[in-house]
Amino acid sequence: MQYKELGKTHTKISAIGQGCMGIGGYLSKDSLQDDNQVRALRLGIELGMTFLDTAESYGKGHSEELVGRAVEGIRKNVFIATKVSPEHLSYDALLRSVEGSLRRLKTDYIDIYQVHWPNPKIPISETMRAMKQLLKEGKIRYVGGSNFSLKELKEAQVALSEDEIVSIQVEYNFFDRTIENNILPYCEREGITTIAYSPLDQGKIASGDKRIKALQMIANRYNMTMAQVALNWLISHPSVIAIPKSANPEHIKENAAATDFVLLDEDFREISKIFAQECVHVPVNRIRVILGGQGNRQVYQTVEEAIENKLGFVPSPMDLAHDIQKGKVLKPARVIKSTDKTGNYDFDLIEGRIRYWAWVIAYNEKKPIPVYIRDNGK
Repeated sequence: MQYKELGKTHTKISAIGQGCMGIGGYLSKDSLQDDNQVRALRLGIELGMTFLDTAESYGKGHSEELVGRAVEGIRKNVFIATKVSPEHLSYDALLRSVEGSLRRLKTDYIDIYQVHWPNPKIPISETMRAMKQLLKEGKIRYVGGSNFSLKELKEAQVALSEDEIVSIQVEYNFFDRTIENNILPYCEREGITTIAYSPLDQGKIASGDKRIKALQMIANRYNMTMAQVALNWLISHPSVIAIPKSANPEHIKENAAATDFVLLDEDFREISKIFAQECVHVPVNRIRVILGGQGNRQVYQTVEEAIENKLGFVPSPMDLAHDIQKGKVLKPARVIKSTDKTGNYDFDLIEGRIRYWAWVIAYNEKKPIPVYIRDNGK
């Protein structure tokens, strides 16, 4: 296993870690596979993937409980990152949340405590004030962010003053390379670790015959799989570590071995060129909002529902719309070619539902929304 320095801390973490979203459930607790998932996490640790990333929201806390079980007796050998939910970012709520995470993880300290999503209703300065208190008390070792814009990252850095944001967690894979526009270059300049979640694009890795063929040819040259090449390409970026999620023993072994070779510069450049991703702008009324998705997420299907926000999303579509109007740049939503038979829609929305409605509200349905188009509905 390759290890990298976390930010500028002189602390080493595994270049391939273990993402824990779905371990213990998604939007609700799922205990059916507890023992298997604990064994999977322990196998990953044994293979050197000692960086574990979870969140208080995963499985409504059950993911943290399983991580706690997996590291029992070996806590000093692992590096635990967890995340506080956006509805808990006020000073007092954050201090309560960390106690819950510590209890579920069965530990007296968290290595990186991350803000899961920014909350426009709570100043970043207030959240960072609570983080500074936790650093002072020794309940957390480092502070990280997740799903931050560059502006939010800089605000958090200023608020922490002499302390530092050591990491930023964002989606990064062959399909979604949005962070290369500004977040990644900034982190490389400033010595901030980039934690790539969904590094294998939830198992999709690559789409399109030409891309798959080219990636397979490169993988064959190294006697590796396409997934291993995808992970190695990510961690070939100086500041990036990747956190694939799997409970399959063979996939865990495959992920752990992804650092066992060095990707040549010419292959790195070829992959970067092959998987250049184009963002397009589509009129919002040509996109159909569909139910489902990972964890069977609920979704609003009218702008009135989104404004009302009965499901209590934080940030709400209205809050995010206000941010957009102030200049916040959103990651493109994801669509596929529509399966609608009426001809009323060109695309179906499969990811970024809150972002979609925020965009609709912000621009009164008049401005095309930036999207990535996934091939063949995959």
